[in-house]
Amino acid sequence: MKNLKMFSATILFVVSLLPSLSNGQSGKLVIGYANFSPTYAPIWVAKEAGFFDKHGLNADIIFIRGGAMGTQGLLSRSFDYLIAGGVAAIEAALAGADIVIVATPANRMDQVLVARKEISHPSELKGKKIAVNSVVGSAILAIKIMVQAVGLNPDRDVTYVTSGDGATRVAALQSGLVDATGVSPPFTLTAKRAGFTVFDGIPALESLEYPSASLIARQESVRKDPATLDRLTRSLIEAVHFFKTRKTETKKILQKYMRVQNSDELEEAYTVLAGRLIDRPLPTVQSVKTILDWSRHPKAKTADPAQFVAPQFVERLDKQGFIASVLKGK
Repeated sequence: MKNLKMFSATILFVVSLLPSLSNGQSGKLVIGYANFSPTYAPIWVAKEAGFFDKHGLNADIIFIRGGAMGTQGLLSRSFDYLIAGGVAAIEAALAGADIVIVATPANRMDQVLVARKEISHPSELKGKKIAVNSVVGSAILAIKIMVQAVGLNPDRDVTYVTSGDGATRVAALQSGLVDATGVSPPFTLTAKRAGFTVFDGIPALESLEYPSASLIARQESVRKDPATLDRLTRSLIEAVHFFKTRKTETKKILQKYMRVQNSDELEEAYTVLAGRLIDRPLPTVQSVKTILDWSRHPKAKTADPAQFVAPQFVERLDKQGFIASVLKGK
């Protein structure tokens, strides 16, 4: 508990150092994003391909490390909207934060479990060390979900070691400091080339809904400024279609934001994500239920999953035919 309080205090302190960039003070709409994973590509494409401009949004995007800090930044009005994994947002809402998930362009986990080449079956991970980016938030939750999916107890059968970002975790795996980790593209390609065992066909995860990089807003914005959220949602929907249909241009955007120069790694990131992004980015109650089922917050078991999502923006655009028109290239 003491460590948790120190962690929360650190987050609040760092967020307090951010410049006040909210719409009211800068004249711009400022959107934070919490990771450099390719799952976050829709927000990058919306900016770089001009969809914000097309829909009348004078928007800037800024990076803030991690969903927990991003959520604090949203609540403190350091920016207007946030693109982050749904875990931090749902946990914050359980604690009383007035925020909601508006759109989820990727409704599946963006990591796969990889292990040392000597480990050929998931059951062999019992008693082993698994590298994680953090012991809190979506990073470790994704790992725990995968560990349970392969038949192990995520709280008793393995040990977690904090090792940093994807490149650092892969390096720890290569050096033998840990036995397994979870990676997202393009580190999936690095893992395959290194001969690691990749458990990427886990049946229990095939249909699991999980709110990856999502558009998160304050409830106040939903009530008072639905027009802006409508335009943001339109921009993301068009960005997803652009991603899937304009490969060359999209890979240049991925290269810029992910700082990846290797062409094979860019291809891996593009190919994997192109198969995951959804045209109708509806935030579902089932994806929220996934998080609530794992949450240790005392209110999680009785909370209504519907209270954490605002699906009306995607539903309205779908009903109006906007999504269909985008898919037809109109």
